Amino acid sequence: MPHYTHSLKMEPNMKRRICAILAALLIASPALAHDPKLHKGPTVAGKVVSLKGDRLEVGTVAGPVAVTLSPETNYELGTGGEKATKAALKEGQHVMVSGRKLESGAFAASEVMIHGDDDESKSHTH
Repeated sequence: MPHYTHSLKMEPNMKRRICAILAALLIASPALAHDPKLHKGPTVAGKVVSLKGDRLEVGTVAGPVAVTLSPETNYELGTGGEKATKAALKEGQHVMVSGRKLESGAFAASEVMIHGDDDESKSHTH
């Protein structure tokens, strides 16, 4: 009776495919880091209507939402995730705020992603 040994052998093309898939995942992972879906907690997205002290009002499709900012709030510019400060916020900008809803109905921001404003996007069209 013949003796069979089981070994795992891959075809050279299969090895190349696996390496290509792994490389693509590694290259894509930094871009996915700032995918809004990956930010934890509820979000508020819209246009900055007003900014007074530690209170930000965001105009959303459902109406204005009061957002409370704190010293622990993190700020990012654009889709690249460049670190920013509260000073980068201004009226008219599009933002996405991650955080939690307070009992008062206000929204406490843990992170504010600043995406720019209408005037900037219009000036860059050709």
